[in-house]
Amino acid sequence: MILPAFGFISEIIPTFARKPIFGYKMIAFSSMAIALLGFMVWAHHMFTSGMAPWLQLPFMILTMIIAVPTGIKIFSWTATLWGGKIIYNPAMLFAMGFLVVFTFGGITGIFLSAVPVDLHLHGTYFIPAHIHYVLFGGSIFGIMAAVYYWWPKITGRMMDNKIGVWHFWLTFLSFNVTFLPMHWLGILGMPRRVAQYRPEFQFWNDVASVASFVLAASTLLLLYNMANSLIRGKKAPPNPWNARTLEWQISSPPPYYNFRTIPAVLKNPYDFGEPLPYIGLDPSDKDDHHPPPGHTPEPAHA
Repeated sequence: MILPAFGFISEIIPTFARKPIFGYKMIAFSSMAIALLGFMVWAHHMFTSGMAPWLQLPFMILTMIIAVPTGIKIFSWTATLWGGKIIYNPAMLFAMGFLVVFTFGGITGIFLSAVPVDLHLHGTYFIPAHIHYVLFGGSIFGIMAAVYYWWPKITGRMMDNKIGVWHFWLTFLSFNVTFLPMHWLGILGMPRRVAQYRPEFQFWNDVASVASFVLAASTLLLLYNMANSLIRGKKAPPNPWNARTLEWQISSPPPYYNFRTIPAVLKNPYDFGEPLPYIGLDPSDKDDHHPPPGHTPEPAHA
């Protein structure tokens, strides 16, 4: 569930940091490592099921090891941001929010990979807190970033940036107020899957409940922004973000044939140090969807 979000973030951060992505090959290899190791860690959900101790050990070690390629990605994305000319639009805000909440969820995952800690916390609210930080804070934040990033390419219309910024901050703050208290509720012993709990857990459950309604309501801003964009949004130029990947070098939305001629890829990916390539469109052509016959695109970036 998280691998597609990793791909979204690897596309969005270099574009809005105006820098080539740091450690491109290591990011690619780490994705392969995560995909492989993901098949080998399933038993960390079963430490409390009566699994033999000798079988718990290899799954504990594998679960800890999967944090290594994930950490490579986090450090590479952070290094890409370092010294960049960052553009704080909604897509980039959700990508940076992803870095914060997913990293936090990953750290608590390392705690839970240790069998003694998991035996204590497995049946508590700490588990819903952790899983929401890595799934909602990871997958959903990544999807939100992708929606704002590729919406102009898909629809040919721009979204409202101000509404998008409000959407991000309401989502980010209400998300943390909803799920952060569940960590210490779990450490204090509040069990999950119960309808009633001890009185000392009441306050933070009330806080989380109110924040969860705000979190749900924040999604209405996205739906409004999408509808408003489709009805009366500003027409999107072919490449509103000055991105370097191929999909942004044709009109928005793309014509049914994409490129009239297959572009020759001769440059490194995310090469922001060179002038933007001119591909597939003739500025004298009034119809962006139909470049003039015989137009030969220049070599493209990867």
